[in-house]
Amino acid sequence: MIHIAIVSHGHQDLLIASQIGGLQDAGDDIHVWIKDNLPSSQLKEYCLRHRVSYTDAAPGLGFGANNNFLFAQIKNSVGIQADDIFIVMNPDVSTDQATILELVRLMRSDQAALATLNLYRDAGFETPDANIRRFPDFFSPIRMAWVRSLTEPYNKNDYASAGFSDWASGAFLAFTASHYQVLHGFDDRYFMYFEDVDLCYRSSLILGQGVRYYPQLKALHSAARKNRNVASRHANWFIRSFLKFIFRKYFVYSGARHA
Repeated sequence: MIHIAIVSHGHQDLLIASQIGGLQDAGDDIHVWIKDNLPSSQLKEYCLRHRVSYTDAAPGLGFGANNNFLFAQIKNSVGIQADDIFIVMNPDVSTDQATILELVRLMRSDQAALATLNLYRDAGFETPDANIRRFPDFFSPIRMAWVRSLTEPYNKNDYASAGFSDWASGAFLAFTASHYQVLHGFDDRYFMYFEDVDLCYRSSLILGQGVRYYPQLKALHSAARKNRNVASRHANWFIRSFLKFIFRKYFVYSGARHA
């Protein structure tokens, strides 16, 4: 079984327009789960009509905690098997049933416990999204002058076929259910930002490899990409989360060994 977890923060119009990311009524092998943090009766009614599970319980959680909540809900309500696939997907990502089924087929063929696909910023798949990146370190703030980000993206043109990246954006991450449980999901001490970096880093420590990246599998990520004002709460969350990850990388996880 494939479970798709989507968290909405007032994204009801986007989710309905995209037909819940292109996956509503996708078939018996794919089940979509929505957690609505800003409850919308319109979205709730739409989900009921299209076999999408909906909850507006426990509002106000951070990104990681929201997805952990959905994983627990799936486990407690319908059960989840070790080889099931749990996919975390942003409400502004659109894909289709064929892409998801092929992703899962490749993951199982490659025995990949954590994977992602190739996100693009436009429906024509011409402008790639930088969703695969290298882990940040102490020197990342210095590199910002030319990288223009605390985390350096990979050049997707370097991938002629499937390969690995350090980490992949939480906009789309696919796990085997057993691996998500071994990781204990996201660390919900990160309210927003770097929880995906932290999770992928912990995964790398366990598996001894990065996130499996499939460049041939494409999906749209229509993110607004708002500029962070240094005085905004988002900038505050971003900086605090970056520092938290750096501390954990060098002082908490430093003694860890590959399983």
